[in-house]
Amino acid sequence: MNPIRSIGSSVLSHSTKPSIRCPTIARALSVMSQPRFSPGTNEAAAAETVSGLVTPMGLWSLTKDGQALERTFKFKTFGKTWDFMTAVSLQCKLKNHHPEWSNVYNTTFIRWTTHSPKGLSEKDITLASLCDAIAKDFGELEPESGSQSCSLTGLADQVVTSAGTDCCTPKK
Repeated sequence: MNPIRSIGSSVLSHSTKPSIRCPTIARALSVMSQPRFSPGTNEAAAAETVSGLVTPMGLWSLTKDGQALERTFKFKTFGKTWDFMTAVSLQCKLKNHHPEWSNVYNTTFIRWTTHSPKGLSEKDITLASLCDAIAKDFGELEPESGSQSCSLTGLADQVVTSAGTDCCTPKK
């Protein structure tokens, strides 16, 4: 398995509007934003779970358009970070779903959204919660105030924008 290809292929979508770059403004807006669920999602149950993930002191935030959950994870070493990403990728394979993500050394940015049908789905919410549990198992460092990495968010946004195709559209 080519690890670069598997990571690169997981960010190929341009359907989600990039998040706001300033962590404090993004955090404030995410609390005020309403999630936009993909068709077929049990909105009542999903809204309850999302509200537990996205709180004023929560680590997850909604994107400006409300169609994605995102957050940054930080670990002591690159090895722990890579182990975390590997564990998440195995869950992605099991659930047939993938994030938009980027990684630099000991920090990983993850954005969960559904590209088809567009919006926030139960898979996104479930996998966001799983990421929290997996991160705890791999020794995630205590998040610092305003720790969302703008550079990693920007990196994920650049790859998504430059991909030019929807990753979830069947290839011809």
